[in-house]
Amino acid sequence: MAFRQTLIAVPSGVNPYVALFYCKPTAVKDTYPRSKNAVSHRMNVIQTIAAGTPDGLQRLREASQSGLTLCFPGVGSAFARQNDPTCLIVAKKGVTLLVDVGTTVPRALASRGIGIGEFDYYHITHSHADHIGGLEELLLYSHYVLNKAPRLILPREYQETLWNHSLRGGCEHRDNGTFRFEDLAELIDPEQTAQSPRGLYEVEVGGIGLMLFRTVHIPTEGDNSGSKFWSTGLLIDGRVMFTADTRFDPLLFEHVPMENVDAIFHDCQLYEPSVVHASYEQLKTLDDGLRGKMYLTHYGDTFLKFDPSSDGFAGFAQPWAIYQ
Repeated sequence: MAFRQTLIAVPSGVNPYVALFYCKPTAVKDTYPRSKNAVSHRMNVIQTIAAGTPDGLQRLREASQSGLTLCFPGVGSAFARQNDPTCLIVAKKGVTLLVDVGTTVPRALASRGIGIGEFDYYHITHSHADHIGGLEELLLYSHYVLNKAPRLILPREYQETLWNHSLRGGCEHRDNGTFRFEDLAELIDPEQTAQSPRGLYEVEVGGIGLMLFRTVHIPTEGDNSGSKFWSTGLLIDGRVMFTADTRFDPLLFEHVPMENVDAIFHDCQLYEPSVVHASYEQLKTLDDGLRGKMYLTHYGDTFLKFDPSSDGFAGFAQPWAIYQ
């Protein structure tokens, strides 16, 4: 059994955005049973990349020869100080993808001997600084130092927003004329496969299958596909869901195919009220089957006060742990 939120009475004087989350959980039918032929293989930590390791990415490439491999250089929220901002490395058969490039991510990668320009592919989920703050560095370093263009997986409708509203001011100008986004990056446009009830986009790169799904992170009018603020999560090889930043949204598990999902890495805010992130208390209302394979990411510095396993979660995602 899953749960959906139902709006209840809101105290006077409450911010209207906060009012959206004065809700109670209401049971809804479980619409995401596992395929009869599917075999559960919950992702587990096989090793951890220690600080000072000189060849962190090579270790991931080697580990990924046996199958889909994940590693989070950062697991923290935008305001965390004990962990770097959440970002994800996906590896399979030696091919690597970096998901999100927050402000401190280049430094975090360097602590394990990884250069920001070493990945085969990149993907950005949304335009907050803890997810794109290092992207300008990636583009300019790749162009002027590495003499190459990084391959960015971005739906066309987000490319213009990202360039014009976040990157253009620092990247556009050069000696003779101006750069366009496509001058600094090889842009890969996934195919849109659904518009309703939720925007879905699909692409395969280097043998890694990706489904991008629209999320609602910032409160705006409209449904999950029509939010004016662009934000997406990822379904990786049909097996792993990474929500990136999202509000509590149980319908996500109905709109995205969950039959073969072994692990969910879900955004989690550790305090109330929740406005732009799913809160720990909200996630506790989800079905036992979902929580049992759910690792919490994007969490704040008070995480030691929580015991996710006792509340039915798989646990907090661990920085630099290699999941397989």
